[in-house]
Amino acid sequence: ISDYIGGDLLRFDRGKFYKDVEKFGSIAIYPPPEGGYEGRYANKLQMEGYHIMAMSAKGLGDLESYLTKVHGVRPPHLGKQAISVWYFPPEIDYRLSMLPEDCKGLVLWLLECEVLSKAELQFLTLLPALRPKVRVIAECGGWRKFVWTPLKNIA
Repeated sequence: ISDYIGGDLLRFDRGKFYKDVEKFGSIAIYPPPEGGYEGRYANKLQMEGYHIMAMSAKGLGDLESYLTKVHGVRPPHLGKQAISVWYFPPEIDYRLSMLPEDCKGLVLWLLECEVLSKAELQFLTLLPALRPKVRVIAECGGWRKFVWTPLKNIA
């Protein structure tokens, strides 16, 4: 019957999801392809005091440089313009500095993580240890119901 109504409407497991995020720091999730379930779990994290930063893993390049180091970006030159490099602050540190005082931390919610290599997934597993106020949720595929596992199990 849960296939017809919705798995998380019958299974009240959002509290367990929150406890696992707190316990492991980085979680791999497998939501159903029709969508909608992720929002309920993201709302649970927001109700507990986290700020959600959602982004796609496709096209990020080097995750370590983009998230934790000052990194250069070369905008496309259109014809006769000079080739230049713009430097941006680390995304995670910038977002952490902007959080209000009463916020518990930052949740990095990465979509389409099936394109990431094992080394990049291992970095995401280590990120909560490097930045204690950061939690990582990585969407690593799809499943018939919303399931999750610690990210270190697949990395």
